[in-house]
Amino acid sequence: MRIAFFGTPELAVPTLDALVVAGHEVSAVFTRPKQRRQRRGDPIDTPVASAANELGLNVIEVTTAQEIDAALAGENIEGGVVVAFGLILTPSVIALPKLGLLNLHFSLLPRWRGASPVQHAILAGDTETGVCVMQLEEGLDTGPVRAKTVCPVDSQSTAGSLFDSLSQIGARLMTEVLAAPEEFTPEPQSGAISWAPTLKVDDFRIDVQRPAKEIERMVRAGNPRPGAWVTISGNRVKIEKAHVSDNKVDLGIIDKHAHLGTANGTLVLDVVHPQGRKSMSGVAWLAGLRTDKVQVDT
Repeated sequence: MRIAFFGTPELAVPTLDALVVAGHEVSAVFTRPKQRRQRRGDPIDTPVASAANELGLNVIEVTTAQEIDAALAGENIEGGVVVAFGLILTPSVIALPKLGLLNLHFSLLPRWRGASPVQHAILAGDTETGVCVMQLEEGLDTGPVRAKTVCPVDSQSTAGSLFDSLSQIGARLMTEVLAAPEEFTPEPQSGAISWAPTLKVDDFRIDVQRPAKEIERMVRAGNPRPGAWVTISGNRVKIEKAHVSDNKVDLGIIDKHAHLGTANGTLVLDVVHPQGRKSMSGVAWLAGLRTDKVQVDT
């Protein structure tokens, strides 16, 4: 099948690879423009652009959806695949291929429509999530679902580990649908709708007035990026791994055992990443401060 691919981050690469391995003709790979990782660094390709270049595919960087209309004019594509592209596509692009556009969404729709479904699933304490192959339409993640696979969420699951699993599962599911689309009838979404808006760095600032179990879920939802964090005397410290304990510590205090007192329960800071330093155990970090306890800024 002659396909146009739309994707940007690392989690979209397994699907692109799977399409090529399955023998599909990927006529164009649309992705977002190069970006600088640091202020003075050179712009670098998106992960999808890097993968596509290695595969010898035609890479087209776009900043607006209208550029896609122009690039696809005259192209005889049969289908399109969208994975975490980062742009809202125009109705004309959605309607262009005979098969339409298939979107890989990392939740069990209609739960967690939006840009950050995996993180919201962890924050909410969901015990399962999944991936859907959805027929793209103009509404935000409202299209009918052709196929889905369920994936468990356990007490060790992080956003990073779930994305790794779901991206591989989703790649296989997408190739199955494309191999025999007539066998995967689009079904309207049903059930309670919930939303997963984009989460920013400030959304992961730890509030010690929240229960420890909620903060622990925030730590996992923010791992690896952007990371849950606190400030100590104005210096930011990311919490990369933590667990809940029954030990008693005063609210907002981190003791020498790296136990943080919260409104309900204690959070043990297993791995921390102080600003400007490498990741280390919470105990080693406290020992380096040469104090028995510190107060979290509020």
